Amino acid sequence: MKRTLLPFAAVLFSAAMFAQTYSNGPLSTGATSSNGTAAPSGYTWSELQVNNTTLGSGATLGNNLADDFVVPANEKWSISTIDFFGYQTGATTQPFSKVFAQIHNGDPSTGGAVVAGNLSTNVMTAATDGKMYRTAQTGASFGTTRRIWKLTATLNAALQPGTYWVQFTTETTNGNAAFFPPVTVVGQPAPAGANAKQYGSTGVWQDLMDTGSNTQQAVPFVITYTVQTMGVDETRQYDSRIVVYPNPTSDSFKLNLPADSKSAATTVELYDMSGKLVKTFGLSDSYDIKNLAKGAYLIKVKGNGIAKALRIVKN
Repeated sequence: MKRTLLPFAAVLFSAAMFAQTYSNGPLSTGATSSNGTAAPSGYTWSELQVNNTTLGSGATLGNNLADDFVVPANEKWSISTIDFFGYQTGATTQPFSKVFAQIHNGDPSTGGAVVAGNLSTNVMTAATDGKMYRTAQTGASFGTTRRIWKLTATLNAALQPGTYWVQFTTETTNGNAAFFPPVTVVGQPAPAGANAKQYGSTGVWQDLMDTGSNTQQAVPFVITYTVQTMGVDETRQYDSRIVVYPNPTSDSFKLNLPADSKSAATTVELYDMSGKLVKTFGLSDSYDIKNLAKGAYLIKVKGNGIAKALRIVKN
């Protein structure tokens, strides 16, 4: 799923490094399910939406998942880590032992070449509680048997502007299957432009489809990278769990944020395309920009030492 960050001239006054994220779509659907059940304290649900029935897709036992991202024009990215989000049904302790990942310079199903990483070297450097439970809306698959874990893979890559695909697979400590939920947007079967793919036992790439709604899905991941803008090195993240809506907007917008981006210290900053800071907000349910001129803006969400960047259009 292509989500493009536009180049911008932020951090003109300081060369200090700070973390920032790039996102491929949300995963959490909130602390209360559609049937009114509260998630356990400190957790949220990642709940199936509309007519969807696929809780997760395999990326173990010979299965691979892949999705795309875009390095904007006039930027060069130095990637350091990529986070993935998966579960093993019934696991109460962290079940993953290995992550294998590589980046292609195009769609791997049509011959995109590998430009970084491989599928033979274990690059997992951390695995932590994702603070989410994957669940159906009702029935036997509703509940807390699918705890989501965040897997951090160290993958160094220097990328020029263009469209790239990240491909990954994993292994578990007990050798059993694990699954990776798709990007999940409340009230939608899939985000616009979703185009993830899966490689499995058939030996060919196939579109990653939900079997209930028959819609192609997107895969959530977080990329941490450094970019040089106006001669200043800045570390960012592309975080697939964050979404801004409505986008475009004429007066205000909302943000779907992961738990690690929500705190009393969280700020939301808007920059115009010249790099000028035009608005700063505290954490809120809605952000008013009706007085801003029409055009594209960069949103930077800062909190807990992490800054995450995404684009919005004011019309």
